[in-house]
Amino acid sequence: MKAKYIIIALLLFSQLAVAQDNSIRKVALVIGIRAYQKVAPLQNSVNDAKDMAVVLKSKGFKVIEIYDAKTKRDLQDGIRTYYEKLHGGGSAVGLLYYSGHGIQVDGVNYLMPTTADPQIKADMDDQCLNMDYIMQALEQASNALNIFIIDACRNSPFRSFGRSAEKGLSMVNAPRGSYIVYSTKPGSVASDGTGRNGLFTSKLLKYLNTPDLNIEQVFKKVANDVSVESGDAQRPWISSDYTGDFYFTPGKISLSKQQSMSNNSLLAKSENTISKGIAANPEAPVETFDVNGKLWMSGNFNGTRFANGDEIPEAKSVDDWKKAAIEKKPVWCFYNNDLANEKSHGKLYNWYAVIDPRGLAPAGWHIATDSEWSELITSFGGASAAGKKLKSKTEWNTIGAGNNESGMEALPSGIRNSSGKFVNQGVDASFWSSTESSIYSAWFRYFPCCSNNIDRLSSKKDYGMSVRCVRD
Repeated sequence: MKAKYIIIALLLFSQLAVAQDNSIRKVALVIGIRAYQKVAPLQNSVNDAKDMAVVLKSKGFKVIEIYDAKTKRDLQDGIRTYYEKLHGGGSAVGLLYYSGHGIQVDGVNYLMPTTADPQIKADMDDQCLNMDYIMQALEQASNALNIFIIDACRNSPFRSFGRSAEKGLSMVNAPRGSYIVYSTKPGSVASDGTGRNGLFTSKLLKYLNTPDLNIEQVFKKVANDVSVESGDAQRPWISSDYTGDFYFTPGKISLSKQQSMSNNSLLAKSENTISKGIAANPEAPVETFDVNGKLWMSGNFNGTRFANGDEIPEAKSVDDWKKAAIEKKPVWCFYNNDLANEKSHGKLYNWYAVIDPRGLAPAGWHIATDSEWSELITSFGGASAAGKKLKSKTEWNTIGAGNNESGMEALPSGIRNSSGKFVNQGVDASFWSSTESSIYSAWFRYFPCCSNNIDRLSSKKDYGMSVRCVRD
């Protein structure tokens, strides 16, 4: 069994599409390792890497290729060459693709050359490449955009090193402005495949060649296809705070996309309506407010289906809510499980719904990132004052209401905690961002009742909170 682990670290200097200018320098490092000497060789790793190299060359990337690297030094030399070509490159775009074995030891991820044969933990740093080496190189490159794709086995090919025998690679701290994609959800494994390519990579190659798909759309389509073809056994996982557009294959639509995004008429009409700031589902005409040229929905998102049409499960009981937390699956609920709360406050979602690869937000939208929340709050006076301008005039208690000067109409919709208890409706407002703060938690914005402050806090992912969408 070969499992896929994809990380895409996107270091962004602008929210505009940077891939549409053919004069921008693009560099890729492609690494494929199959011929392992101490463990069974992989079936598709080198095929995947070579096919990625061909596609990237066709997209204008200058590609550095390394196959069956024998030692840690061979891998380091490739990373350094890649770094040197990108360092100080300004608007340069970089992409690093690795396909081969990977292993986690006590929370540290390693990439494996062909001769690796660690017998004790101390051998890992001597024989294998610590993934932090790559992440530091990306941070220091100082170019506009870096895409990092790792396609590696999650199950250790070597014997257990004590307590470090957890299934899969661990989460890593990607550079700021990251777009993270796993080809299967954390803790799961995926088939190596029986054809030339693994399931995930075969779909990735397909959609990299599809015109007018930005990077987010590419991976959402890949995720949907993989989930369907595997009978939901392999479900890719996406987490991102990237807010711009990058097109591997620009087309006529994407060349004018930034201008067209300011036109509200792009959203298709729907029988759903808006009431008291609640945004309809899935693509109803919605009210928006502008923040530095970026459009936000004026109401809490209220959808019951993902962007691909799949139904989002409702947690109708405490047991339903707790089960979703244990299984790390998406769910929504009404406050107090009372349908009457939908019209006044919308729905509460756990964070697994927020970052589900099928897309919680309607087509053309995304869930607000941590950095977008920061930008919004700064634009309306900062964390100590913005609450007044962002809060709705109604639904809050007497001293908690705002003036809604912004048009956001932030509602005190309350939360649902890990135990399934509902608290603070009419008192506080809490809004998820789509940005993870740790393996166990994610960032959110907290609007307290009795002040104009807005706090940036971190919460367990199984909490239920309101959600706001931003136009792509």
